[in-house]
Amino acid sequence: MVYRILALDIDGTLLKNNHRLDRSTKEAVAFAKEKGAIVTLVTERHFHSAAKVAKALKLTHPIVTHNGAFISTTIDDPIHTNKISHDVLLQLVEFLETYNCRIRFAHERLSVSNRPRQKNLIAKMTVGVSEPLFYPVTYVNSLSGYLRENGDDAAEVEVELYNDNMEEVLQAMEDFFPSLQVRKEDATTLVLTNHGATKWGGLSYLCHRLGIPVHQVVTVGDDANDLEMIEKAGLGVAMQNAPKEVRAKADWITRSNDMNGVAYVVREVFRKQMKTYV
Repeated sequence: MVYRILALDIDGTLLKNNHRLDRSTKEAVAFAKEKGAIVTLVTERHFHSAAKVAKALKLTHPIVTHNGAFISTTIDDPIHTNKISHDVLLQLVEFLETYNCRIRFAHERLSVSNRPRQKNLIAKMTVGVSEPLFYPVTYVNSLSGYLRENGDDAAEVEVELYNDNMEEVLQAMEDFFPSLQVRKEDATTLVLTNHGATKWGGLSYLCHRLGIPVHQVVTVGDDANDLEMIEKAGLGVAMQNAPKEVRAKADWITRSNDMNGVAYVVREVFRKQMKTYV
């Protein structure tokens, strides 16, 4: 089998637990490119952050960011977006503001939130692996008021409920916002995205645009949101550090991210491949 696309998750996959990119991983990505493979990133990270990793790996093709909602090589000229439109976003925020909750929406340029009720939420929302400090977070007293004055759309909306309203809100999402898909992060937090805004949705769009069938794609990931692309790609690879249910669906389980698992699987998969495609 000739594999023409290598699609890599970032956190827990490409990067070690110290959030660093190992030299052996960089060399393995260069090796796959020498063998004629297109290398891309498929990540939940926002575009600014993912683009830094792409630059470190010297990638030139579009990357899939925001869990499939924004695909591009540059922030100003995306080849595909699948975001929550401004009209739906405003209606959603107006509805959610009837609850005691934190609401934050994000797109490729910034993130906007109502003011957190708890002091420690500021650190939670601005410091993290997938949201470095250079990604602006704007706090406003009224999120719906902000949206009435600004035409923002959203790659995702995160909702943290302060009271026990989870089941009520879930039912309302199903009844009133059928164009959205809902992911329950934990007992109090929901993440809302447009239907089809998934890692696999974004990657399959990129494959179609490049004219490459999905059976010629290698995907590597470590988390539940990588499961679909691991299942549906020609060769789906799970990291050793992935949850059991993800590893169970993989065609191949490589070493952990701290043991340079990406470098290992790339060398094994591509070492016998002739350079047929550019």
